Amino acid sequence: MSKSTTPTTEEVFKLDVITMNKRTQVLPAYTKYHQGPPPGTPATGDTATQGAAPTEIETGYQHAPWGATDRMPTTLRLKLAKVSIAGRTINQLVQMMYGNGLVYVRNSDYAADRAALKPAYIPEVEDWLIRNRIHTHWLPAQFVDFRHTLATFSEIIFSQDFSLITGLYHKPAEHCRLSKQNEKTNYSDWLLYSPDYSYKVTTSSDRITRIPLYCWQDPESFFSQLRGRKMAWYSHMYTAGMNYYPDPFWMGLFRDDGWIDSAIQVPEVVNALMRNQATLKYQILIPESYFKIRNPQWETYSAQARADLIDAKVRELNAALSGTDNAFLSISTVFREGLNGDAQGKIEIIALDDKLKNDNWVPSSEAADGQIVQGLGLHPSQVGLAPEGGKMGAGSGSDKMQTYNIGITLNTIEQNIILELLNWVARWNAATNPNWDIRFFINHDTLTTTNQQESGVKPSEFSTQIQSPNP
Repeated sequence: MSKSTTPTTEEVFKLDVITMNKRTQVLPAYTKYHQGPPPGTPATGDTATQGAAPTEIETGYQHAPWGATDRMPTTLRLKLAKVSIAGRTINQLVQMMYGNGLVYVRNSDYAADRAALKPAYIPEVEDWLIRNRIHTHWLPAQFVDFRHTLATFSEIIFSQDFSLITGLYHKPAEHCRLSKQNEKTNYSDWLLYSPDYSYKVTTSSDRITRIPLYCWQDPESFFSQLRGRKMAWYSHMYTAGMNYYPDPFWMGLFRDDGWIDSAIQVPEVVNALMRNQATLKYQILIPESYFKIRNPQWETYSAQARADLIDAKVRELNAALSGTDNAFLSISTVFREGLNGDAQGKIEIIALDDKLKNDNWVPSSEAADGQIVQGLGLHPSQVGLAPEGGKMGAGSGSDKMQTYNIGITLNTIEQNIILELLNWVARWNAATNPNWDIRFFINHDTLTTTNQQESGVKPSEFSTQIQSPNP
């Protein structure tokens, strides 16, 4: 007789109980005997499948808050501003992303022969770039925000007939928030813009400008509902688990009592030590017998007369021991010997241990600096720091050259994220103006050794070379 496989009542109704955030929750009894479909809504439609709108932002905000206090971009910037090496690192990373600046090529040339590409020059495009300050304002600002938060925002303005995009403007990330996701589409419909976001916990609706946010997942529906000639664009790096905003990969630096806090505290400790430490170079011992030998009537002098003689001698010794003019000079004193050979009236000058000169008393931020630079994404040698455990100081010239070349190679993905908008603008304008059938790039030179290139710089294929008229 075979054993029955019918489940027992205990097996069918066995429940899983979990505790999250101090709340106990009983999970449905889906066992191997359950024959129905799992819970949820079937995925349908032709667009990307989205999950339900996040519920963790239902905290009283009228928008999707950025971080626990809705001030993450500002918090990051203010903390980085307190660490000198962090500002230097951000600046250098931005410069490495910018390279030699923005260039563009015709798509026909790009498709024909990528190995022989030359930058194009189209007056209409050049005029548009200058008018919108793309080289000097929009692009650097996008890189700066991206290096702080991995997110950037822009505003686009269309012509009256929507045939061309006439304006492109950077919107500071600190002043931008996304609207809560639309419960029907699970997309944010608006970019909310207000300077108040950078310094206020709450702000009134009359202080917020609402800009339609481009929906790349469903552009046809977006443009069919667009009213007005403006829209916003959101560029960002995707990070694991994000709903609205990315979590920068360097957030570990900002943990409580982390490396950023450590680096902030070092100058505060040093300043406190300097305020509370007396820095002495010499200790001068002048016995009272010195004055008695030289002034036989010493015992009859008034207290003020004695003080005047002592002060005069101290001033004389200080003048002899200080100043660069007295460097390496010697001081001689005459003293009397007693019957037992003991010195009487002898001045002694004792040199004190100069801890300030030797940096023995100064707390070092070197370890924190190295962690911050690497955490932000730059090799320490690029800012003159020695890698931990390194034996060549800040590295050889070849080391710096290689880490620089690696850096500008690895930031290609970030450049593509930012340039995606510019290339989208070019495609839009090209629909009515063939001169806009172009593709944007960042022009980079790579460093090489002087035996391969006399200048030590290997120009990129987009670099403009000015040839001498005389061979």
